[in-house]
Amino acid sequence: MYEANGIHVLSEVVSSGDAYLAQLYALKCLGWATSDDAKLSESAFEELRESVREATTQELVSLVDVLQHGSEQEKDDGAVLCACIATRGQRDALRGVGVLPRLIEMLKDGTSLQTLWAANSLGTLANSTDETREAIASERATPPLVALLRAGTAEQCQEAACTLGNLATDSGNSAAIAREGAISPLVGLVRTGTDEQKGWAVYALRQLSDNDENRVAIAREDGIPPLVALLQVGTTEQSEEATRVLSNLAVTNTPIRAMIARDGAIPPLIALIREGTDDLKKYAAYALGNLSFENEENSETIGRGGAILPLVALLRSEIEDQKESAAFALGMLASTNEWNRTAIGREGAISPLVGLLRAGTDEQKKEAMRALANLCAYNDTNSKEIEREGAISSLVVILQEGPDDQKQAAASALANLASYNDENRGAITSEGAISLLVALLRAGTDEQKEAAACALGNLAIQNKAGCTVIMGDGAVSSLVALVRTGTNPQKQWAAFALNQLAGDDEEYRVAIANEGAIPPLVKLERTGTDQQRTYAKLALGNLAANEANSTAIALERASSRRPLRHARFQM
Repeated sequence: MYEANGIHVLSEVVSSGDAYLAQLYALKCLGWATSDDAKLSESAFEELRESVREATTQELVSLVDVLQHGSEQEKDDGAVLCACIATRGQRDALRGVGVLPRLIEMLKDGTSLQTLWAANSLGTLANSTDETREAIASERATPPLVALLRAGTAEQCQEAACTLGNLATDSGNSAAIAREGAISPLVGLVRTGTDEQKGWAVYALRQLSDNDENRVAIAREDGIPPLVALLQVGTTEQSEEATRVLSNLAVTNTPIRAMIARDGAIPPLIALIREGTDDLKKYAAYALGNLSFENEENSETIGRGGAILPLVALLRSEIEDQKESAAFALGMLASTNEWNRTAIGREGAISPLVGLLRAGTDEQKKEAMRALANLCAYNDTNSKEIEREGAISSLVVILQEGPDDQKQAAASALANLASYNDENRGAITSEGAISLLVALLRAGTDEQKEAAACALGNLAIQNKAGCTVIMGDGAVSSLVALVRTGTNPQKQWAAFALNQLAGDDEEYRVAIANEGAIPPLVKLERTGTDQQRTYAKLALGNLAANEANSTAIALERASSRRPLRHARFQM
């Protein structure tokens, strides 16, 4: 069609024709060209669509009558017309006049042509609102669509895959489609189908892979190898969809991450961030980041495989989505692997990441903070470089003015920056971060309280000025409250912070004890997790340097053991 100048001819029919049906048919044909923006852009198609009048209510009612009572030829023509009107955009109106039951009857019992165009119509209708998708599913469209995947003609298979993909954008439909057995034939189409079938099947798998159970099912059906093959030999659209499926598969499932790496996905994904289209670079970066999450082997393979330099280049891109995806991937690569942290810092990632803190979008800032927090963990060189680039003042501004999720990320980044570096602790204190962190201890979200307690504990390490501000701002009462009734991470980091504050100042030891810290610390020492017990024991050891505290701790320990002995005796 493109080579024969068909797009121009059809566009003329749509915009200047005087035969309504011809306009609708031409518009439907042009809709197929929008999958390639070089042939017809979405904006150009939308302009053409608006130039065609809407069908009247009477015309729609007549169409439904034909679909139900017409001859086979009339039903064939009606199914085609229904798909064309749906492309024009009257999807709610079609649903309102009762077209859905008629189309689903055709899926089950129609001629081959009726079945094909009924599937196409339903796919177009499903590409609209949740209400329409739910209505299609409630009419039991899914079973006959899955049957077409298994036993339909080549064209019917691809239309069924498209329609199921559109329906699966609704989470309830996604689970139901998988229960009907769609995943196995979709994987089969990705493996051995025509180009069109592969394209729509991988699109459907991408929509289905937003569901945890479906991710497991796709992997169980051996869906990963054909997806990896599409990364290497698929069309641009197929590669993009396959990248997104693999990224989804890796989001929450550790064994699947290992499977994806074992099946060879990492080298082609790295190639895509170097040489792919703009969208492919973005999606490949997300996929590599997800593969790195809590998987040190994958993380090292990706870093040593050459991903870091092109990811840093994406950070400097003019395309906002690429910056965000690159920051995400670099943060994940730095989260578990020291070699990656060093390499990322050496390749110049820190400066553009700090730039995102100042002028990025909300999501870019969040990903940049996570990356910077991970880069400075156990890495003094990166930590110093982050401070030199001016990150601390930007983080403090976010701590004061940012939305909740950014405040938590900023507190986490400041915690890591303060962890092993005296100069950073001094700079963070001088920038006024402590008062803001104490405010989060009192009134923040659970995650903010956890990050703030950790940050304050690190800021108290060999930092007399910082300890003075922490104590003066009344942090101790909030820390004691967290040890007493906080979440497990809050208890751990609050005990850690109290331990640091009690380290070498007699006045602070007395103040901490006066705030009632000893009983909850003794309880935590006895009943907490391993790390909680460690920090509680250390804190109590520092507090016991005061004679009165030492006596109080001994009495509390003795008192806390008595009920346990009595309980054992009763058994």
